[in-house]
Amino acid sequence: MLNKSRFLILLIVCLTTFSAIAQIRIASPYSRFGIGDLADNNNAWNLSMGQTSFAIRSPYHVNYGNPASYTAFDSLSFVFEGGFNADIVQLTSNAQTATRNYASLGYILFGMPVTRWWKTSFGLVPFSDVGYNVVNVETYEGIGPVARVYTGSGGINKFYWGNGFKIMKNLSIGFNFSYLFGNMQRESQILFLDSAYYANVKVKNNVTMNDIYFNYGIQYYALLKRDLRLTAGAVFALESKMSAETDYVAHTFFSGISGIEYPKDTLEFVEGYKGKIIIPLTLGAGIGLEKFDQWLFSIDYRWANWKKFTAFDLTDSLVNSHQISAGAEFLPDINSYSNYLKRIRYRVGFMYNNTYLKLRGKQLNEFAFTVGFGLPLRGVKTALNLSAQVGMRGTTEANLIRETYLRFVIGFSIYERWFIKRKYY
Repeated sequence: MLNKSRFLILLIVCLTTFSAIAQIRIASPYSRFGIGDLADNNNAWNLSMGQTSFAIRSPYHVNYGNPASYTAFDSLSFVFEGGFNADIVQLTSNAQTATRNYASLGYILFGMPVTRWWKTSFGLVPFSDVGYNVVNVETYEGIGPVARVYTGSGGINKFYWGNGFKIMKNLSIGFNFSYLFGNMQRESQILFLDSAYYANVKVKNNVTMNDIYFNYGIQYYALLKRDLRLTAGAVFALESKMSAETDYVAHTFFSGISGIEYPKDTLEFVEGYKGKIIIPLTLGAGIGLEKFDQWLFSIDYRWANWKKFTAFDLTDSLVNSHQISAGAEFLPDINSYSNYLKRIRYRVGFMYNNTYLKLRGKQLNEFAFTVGFGLPLRGVKTALNLSAQVGMRGTTEANLIRETYLRFVIGFSIYERWFIKRKYY
């Protein structure tokens, strides 16, 4: 019999997570482009090891970055994970510096066995985020100051159902069947601040996307010694044409002293226009070396063909991206019950991303360092996972913006043996 209180806790977390998917989860002017800022492997475990995922596997964590890793789940156990994100972002340009803070529920993941050779997982995670508010003021002779205001919110969420299959003793394959859904609202304005003779201009664009998306994975591991394992993994996702719909309106208006807008003319109006958003081909590979319950090292490489991205047959300022990441985990002594610090899992990582953004002739780079801790709870196989990532993206050259950010993730992983047949005497 399953404990009813467990189901109550899981239900509350699920409902809270679904109610939070519409929150603004980011403050980045670069989320204006493409489908927003991609949210890859931001659960506490993967994030603390530099976002590595392709060649790591664990019975205690859900690694949705490579669905072949699901075969690591115990055949009699159930895994549940959830997390909360908080970010502090400093935006720096040649003119000024601003700081933004935001927080949101981050992910909810489940993993369990189906048979000894088939394991499954499902969950809700962000796929991309849109959130920005940028104002640029320039003065023109004969007109005065003119402000260009760009705002955006929303994003795409992913509900996935994944399956991993053990096809040989040390070889596993897997896939994630995902439903991508959400909307992105973007707005731009041209405001003539000191002129009563020019009408302001506002453009609103709302894009909704709902469609099916697949990604695949493979892992092979070899035991070099009884407690030493070498794992190689690879992932890929084919180019996908996602169904989308857009509403677009452009109009002029005048502003009163109190800030109330008085519409003038509608310049363009499009409602319910259907089209496609192309999510490009993605490839990745990694290798990991692990000594069971002592240490783990992993390194990943990912490439994505974002040059092929289009939305409603329109291109954007995107180029192909390259990312390399590395991470490690160290556990001093899993059996040291007299010294709690020795039972903590210590994690570090590094990530470098040659991003898909190329603006004003410069392809933007991002790099970050990560650190994390897996804090076991006494008497149960449940852990509190804390992780932090400090990084930088962009540059102030060519009048661009540099982002410096600090991200915290607080997560928990519950490991329970729920599938044991009870015997009564």
